[in-house]
Amino acid sequence: MVSTSDDDKSGDRKKIISVTVSQSLVDRIDDLVQDRVARSRAQLIEDAVRWYLDRTVYKWTERGIYIDSFRIILESETLSSLFFSKLTPTDQYELGRTAGSQAPFADVVRLFHGEDPTDPDTRELVFTLLQENGWGSFNLRDDLIVIASPFYPPPFIQGYLETLLDVKLELMGTNVKDNVALKIIK
Repeated sequence: MVSTSDDDKSGDRKKIISVTVSQSLVDRIDDLVQDRVARSRAQLIEDAVRWYLDRTVYKWTERGIYIDSFRIILESETLSSLFFSKLTPTDQYELGRTAGSQAPFADVVRLFHGEDPTDPDTRELVFTLLQENGWGSFNLRDDLIVIASPFYPPPFIQGYLETLLDVKLELMGTNVKDNVALKIIK
């Protein structure tokens, strides 16, 4: 069923359409409306479609996500390893220091969480954010940072965390390649 009406505000013509939606999705939409995320089912669906178009979701592929004029690249561990294999450990470390000094995570911690990423009390938050973004599984015990299944090589992570956290770190030897251990030097 489709009917049309004029929208006085924008001059755009609006169409009322009828769609079939699964009950579980309707229940979720109703929960969001009840939580006042949207005024109505119709508004929420219209907002979702607008977001889909504005964020160019139809252009998303397995290699990248496009949001307006920005592109988020999905990088495989193999491709990352290939890139870093061409750099010496010293180059990886220096690249990590540069990346850490310009880290978006620092802005997220400051602007969205109201915390200082260099404050030792904020380390758990920083590690949680890094972990949620695929850096590996972080564990902090006293002055030892252990990262299981790290995405980046140890020298890069060392340099990155040194500038992000404003600390000096010592790269510790591990028996397993899938672990990175860093000791905070005081």
